[in-house]
Amino acid sequence: MKGVSFSYGSRSVLDSISLRAEEGEFLALLGINGSGKSTLLDIISGFRRPETGSVTISGRSQQQWSRREIAQQVSHLPQAIHADLPFTAEQLVGMGRYPHTDRWFESHEDHRHIRAAMERTSCWAQRHRSFGSLSGGERQRVLLAACLAQDAAALLLDEPSTFLDIEQQLHCFSVLREEAQEGKLCIAATHDLNLALTYCTRLLVLANGVIAYDIRTTEAHDDKDWLSLFSKRLDMGTTPAGSPWVWYQ
Repeated sequence: MKGVSFSYGSRSVLDSISLRAEEGEFLALLGINGSGKSTLLDIISGFRRPETGSVTISGRSQQQWSRREIAQQVSHLPQAIHADLPFTAEQLVGMGRYPHTDRWFESHEDHRHIRAAMERTSCWAQRHRSFGSLSGGERQRVLLAACLAQDAAALLLDEPSTFLDIEQQLHCFSVLREEAQEGKLCIAATHDLNLALTYCTRLLVLANGVIAYDIRTTEAHDDKDWLSLFSKRLDMGTTPAGSPWVWYQ
């Protein structure tokens, strides 16, 4: 991203944002409510057009990619999806394969990706259930599976651990870290600072329309000023293993 700006009416949300992210990175996108995290992800995925600036994917301007080509390169888990979609869990995950299918026909390769993604997110047992009958956490795991099945080079995830219990939150971020270690780019918007510190490689903190901090996770405890952008009741120490950890006062 280079010089990207975006406004909702008279309210500026992003102000000349520039950002470079590489394959193999797992970025945590942080910021208080309304700081522009979802908007930034929407712009990278092509769902919103920036007012100024440009987005480049793999050295090629986003505007030169077709929607199908972008979908082959970038998967996007939005913050909210209607629960009353008239599909089974397996059908919804199968939609992640549409950028790769021959028209509407799914191949053996597609079905292999679908099953692998659902098993990886612990929702294969719910494959025949209607999406609307699932709990919030079960739906979230299905949506994450759809992103994985898409097999894109970059995964953009807007609060991927929403509705998940603690074990599934840890599993979700573990899976995303594995995706990054296998060479993909993962960018996750989250409010959970400790998940970000534990699993991500880099922290991007949005505030007042700009990237206020861009920090390697391993260096997050060198300058704790970034915590004040979230709350004055936060402090940072280290875990027994020496990793940074945020606690509440």
